[in-house]
Amino acid sequence: MDDAGTIVEGDVAVADGRIAAVGPALEVEAPRSVDARHGAVLPGLVNAHMHECMERGIFEDLAFSRWLDDYALPKDRAYEPRHERAAALLNQLEMIRNGTTTFIDIFRYPDEAAEVARTSGLRAVFSPQVIDTPAGVGESLESNIGFIERWRDREPGRIRTWFGPHALYSCEPATFERMASLAVEFGVGIHTHLAESRAELRTIDARTGLTPAEYLDRLIGHVPQTLVAHGVHLSDDDITLAASRHWAVAHCPTSNMKLGNGAARIPALLEAGITVGLGTDSIMTNNNLDLFEEMRQAALVQKLVLDDATVMPCEQVLRMATRGSAAALGWAEEIGSVEVGKRADLIVVDLRRCHLWPLLAGNLVAQLVYSASGGDVRTTIVDGRLLMDDGVVLTIDAAEVEELVHREARHLLEKAGILRG
Repeated sequence: MDDAGTIVEGDVAVADGRIAAVGPALEVEAPRSVDARHGAVLPGLVNAHMHECMERGIFEDLAFSRWLDDYALPKDRAYEPRHERAAALLNQLEMIRNGTTTFIDIFRYPDEAAEVARTSGLRAVFSPQVIDTPAGVGESLESNIGFIERWRDREPGRIRTWFGPHALYSCEPATFERMASLAVEFGVGIHTHLAESRAELRTIDARTGLTPAEYLDRLIGHVPQTLVAHGVHLSDDDITLAASRHWAVAHCPTSNMKLGNGAARIPALLEAGITVGLGTDSIMTNNNLDLFEEMRQAALVQKLVLDDATVMPCEQVLRMATRGSAAALGWAEEIGSVEVGKRADLIVVDLRRCHLWPLLAGNLVAQLVYSASGGDVRTTIVDGRLLMDDGVVLTIDAAEVEELVHREARHLLEKAGILRG
């Protein structure tokens, strides 16, 4: 995933958490080696938008507004720190298994999720999901500030802290304005949902006479690191504005389709020079965290809606899930490619799976994007540390998580009045 798209048959040497050498038959002495024969070594995938929750398969086949107002937000009100710990363990276990090494989370009780990340070994950005209206369903401006102050230097280089206003329709203008000022002061980013649904467009137009992008720009101005999720309904003028402000966009095709929100104009965003990363969204709206599946969907949906089989070629999509997402999270210089000097965030995809055959000259990337799945990942490494070796997760006890998630999910949904008996 370097600028030239180089594919090397050979070895990767790692020292002090960084890539020390890449090439055929490296002559090095190492205290440990990982057998990657019959495998593809890639930079770890980067999830540019997700929520660490655990309500998978609960609120299905609902219109977006009803899903959000009648189910998702009321359920969020019932969340406790104990629930978020279980959710974080579930999500981070799943990401390690499917080759995601870095993610940005926007949800509740970020201290719990960040504490899980300390031990899971994943690289993460936490942007507490701040919601002013309705009250009690999210974090507050004050709790977001407190989290940043507690965690910004706790795991330098691996855990970052941002501001996370949920959306323009759920946060007060003053909240956005204050976050923009503090983000510049603290040197951190802002992550928010933008132009996700047609209902959002109507709501913001009725309140302000502006598009969501125009309104966001009025409230925050230029924050050097701004990542907006979805961006499904951005006009030509909105795209020009986003490019001028250097906003990055997290594209979540599966969630956009499942909730009936439409297809984001990704080729137009890329043409405008906007950084685009790939995200899964939550397991409520996807229903998994498999970025291989997301790559395939990202390519296919554009070919469908644009009636053009040549758009979104597989090389571009793989770049979006690695270097694009890394840049969207402000980590472009550290991760996203297998290059000397970068962090040793690496995965090994098992090419012995029959659904990846035949492997011929020039078709490896196509097989990874169109045929592979997260289940094909056999090794996951972050900062040179093995998080999964030959399919066995080393940093999280899967059996413990299974028992915990079933118990805590039931407790959460019973408390929310959604599950009885």
